[in-house]
Amino acid sequence: MLSVSLRDIKISLYDLGGICRVVSLIFLVPLALTLYYALVSGGLSVNSLLAFVAPAVILYLLFVIFSRVDIEDSPSKTKHAMITTSLAWLIIALVGSLPFIISGTLAPLDAFFESMSGWTTTGMTMIEQPELVARDILFYRAMTQWVGGIGIIVLVLVVLMRKGTVARDYYSSEVGEQKIRPRIKSTIKETWKIYSIYTLACISLLYLAGMPFFDAIVQSFSALSTGGFTTHASSIAYYNSPLIEFILMAFMIIGAVGFLIHFRLFNGQIKALFKNIEFRYMMGLLAISTVIIMASFWMNFHGTVVNASRVSLFQAVAAMTCTGFSTIDLGNWPDLPIAILAMLMYIGGMYGSTAGGIKILRFILILSVVKYNLKKLILPKSAVVNIKLGGKPMEGEEVFFVLGLSFAYMFVAIVGTFAMMFLGYSGMQSLFLTLSAMGNVGLVNVSSASWFMMNSLGKLALIALMWIGRLEIFPVLTIFSSIIFRKKKG
Repeated sequence: MLSVSLRDIKISLYDLGGICRVVSLIFLVPLALTLYYALVSGGLSVNSLLAFVAPAVILYLLFVIFSRVDIEDSPSKTKHAMITTSLAWLIIALVGSLPFIISGTLAPLDAFFESMSGWTTTGMTMIEQPELVARDILFYRAMTQWVGGIGIIVLVLVVLMRKGTVARDYYSSEVGEQKIRPRIKSTIKETWKIYSIYTLACISLLYLAGMPFFDAIVQSFSALSTGGFTTHASSIAYYNSPLIEFILMAFMIIGAVGFLIHFRLFNGQIKALFKNIEFRYMMGLLAISTVIIMASFWMNFHGTVVNASRVSLFQAVAAMTCTGFSTIDLGNWPDLPIAILAMLMYIGGMYGSTAGGIKILRFILILSVVKYNLKKLILPKSAVVNIKLGGKPMEGEEVFFVLGLSFAYMFVAIVGTFAMMFLGYSGMQSLFLTLSAMGNVGLVNVSSASWFMMNSLGKLALIALMWIGRLEIFPVLTIFSSIIFRKKKG
């Protein structure tokens, strides 16, 4: 059992202080927008000003407090990174709820829900009519996804892709061991540059396609971060534009592609994308899923094949890339296509991307384990059989880690499903909502009335699932296991 000492806590808090400092400065961006709108309208309320000043000040004070913690030049380890990130997403989501509360947009619990949904790039919302919300708040809400997405990428590349993991071993064979573990500063700088270029490209294309400029900014933030917040209650269906949907699908997929691949693409290695086993599986799963969903959609709702194809492809892409965009009310869909979307949400996007789920790379390894066991049953005992990933044999410890993570993911999903069923949702609705929150997807398959009437326990359950899912379970388990261990020891 993993134990956490007082020294470990000090190191984690010191690192957490640095994160609080960076995020506090980020609040100056929506504050600048608030001041701009005040200048244009000729009036500035105290609440509008405090909405972004208060969280910035609180986070900066936390930085000042935590930076004074004496860590005696102790180096940070993976254990500390897990504790730090677990606490960071929780604290930032709590403090980040203040703009919604102070502005009068949402009640405290709904504000915490909205903030956690944004910072974890989930996209579930408790704002019933975004059209009535002030633009600076809508911008801030979208920005939480964008910044949260960068944080996720840096976390994976610098911390979670440690030596001995499946992702580290697979990608080191593709890009070289010397390039797989870059320095933190250079990684953040490169990630920021690539992320910004894609975002500007998405904004430009959406604007040229006829989307209003402010909407284009918000939707671009959501698409690249695989979030899901939009400026309209009907989501992307509001625009009723095949061209806009195509552009968003392209950038949702870009957001779900691992950033190690983006680094190579920006270095001119275009073939790296199509050679990548995760990307090939993603395209294959999307193609198969779209056909099944399209057939079910057409048989149940009739209409044209073109419309069925359009809706099915968009929702399949949204589910697999873990983006909460929708062009149709999923509450009216039959169980088969909902089950397909749930499966895609469980698998998620590529490793090192902003997408959630267990990740395609791990899904491929699970299939390899099944294939391995079938071969062991069929082939003679003398036959040499290996578990391979992309042609490379995997070590037993790596395989056990992935299987353990998958089991933990399913266990939490089952608990979450029963919790939602206890609150009155059907089995399929409960499973879908659980996987959507845990996979940081944001899609909802219940009616708007049922969703916005959700009680406090349901909201708290989904908040917990968003947090646990974003951190891929084990960082959260690190904290709880250490607490349990210390209690037993005491």
